[in-house]
Amino acid sequence: MKQRWSGEAVWRAFVKWFCIPLCLWAQEERYAGAFLEIPLGARALGMGAAATAIADDAWGFFWNAAGLGLLPEGILLSGMYSSQYGPLGSPLAHYFHTGVTLSFSGLQVAGNWMRLTVPDLRRYPDLTRVLSPQEREELVRRASSGEFIPNAADALWLTLARLFILRLDFGWLRFAVPVEVPAGVNLKLIHERIAEHSASGIGADLGLIVRVNLKDIAFDERWPRLALGLFIRDLGGTRLLWTTQRPHRIPSSTRWGVAVTQPLEMWHTELTAAYDRDSRYGTAHHIGFEVLYRRSFALRLGWYTGVLTLGAGIDAGFLTADYAFMAESDVQLGNIHRLSVSVRLQRLLERL
Repeated sequence: MKQRWSGEAVWRAFVKWFCIPLCLWAQEERYAGAFLEIPLGARALGMGAAATAIADDAWGFFWNAAGLGLLPEGILLSGMYSSQYGPLGSPLAHYFHTGVTLSFSGLQVAGNWMRLTVPDLRRYPDLTRVLSPQEREELVRRASSGEFIPNAADALWLTLARLFILRLDFGWLRFAVPVEVPAGVNLKLIHERIAEHSASGIGADLGLIVRVNLKDIAFDERWPRLALGLFIRDLGGTRLLWTTQRPHRIPSSTRWGVAVTQPLEMWHTELTAAYDRDSRYGTAHHIGFEVLYRRSFALRLGWYTGVLTLGAGIDAGFLTADYAFMAESDVQLGNIHRLSVSVRLQRLLERL
């Protein structure tokens, strides 16, 4: 009996048996550690991943390690879940994150863990030498309830960040302009496993942000805030050594971005426009917009390498929750739904 395949079934099979194993196993060096390219955090995804200059939330370490230096002091707990590749109810892969950020005398220290896993990856028999259609059908039937292939791609980050305040002295005008310059560094441990093979590696990232309020220069509250960000990932290249004794190397890459935040005091609103340029796979452009009302409610819109993204968020003081949506496209199987939550522990305890 001849089986017909729909377009969606072909896409799912292609992603399941080619794209995902490629990301997890990284058979070609160009795609080594490719799972680290999946955007982390709902706010950043909602803004099209244009986050290098505005990485000032719990997931900022992923976009620019310097961004954690802009966080207020205290203990910040964070978590995220995202469906990947397929419908929300039955995605082909699951994407998790959890982390904690602590403050020590002006220094921000964070530990974060991220995992990508495919829950329904099974071993299937080699049918190339089976001539009988009946034998093929029987083997496929048995394999549908057969052994799962263990797989996971994990990354652990240790981040150190600090905020420096520089004062540009315009002596001839008798005033000094404060410039915020947070700097940060990531140390990351990467571990990937598929079937009986695994790989491990250690890498480092370096980030810097320069942020200035133009109102301090113009003496006018209507002027915007300008931020420039630079993030260098995998300094010198990150080497992954597989148990197959075939090493792979994640090449160094650079992200830079610019963001402008315009306050609209009469409407209790802030408008942010951000742009990023990424050199990981050639040149990728990301654009994002955010409307923040009373610093509590946010709506977001983004353009992620040609794909539309949407997002929303709420900040209740002790709790921040963000949602992001990424539409299905020619290069993205299924819609992506992402939820991120962070808790400021000290404010929560004050509420209690």
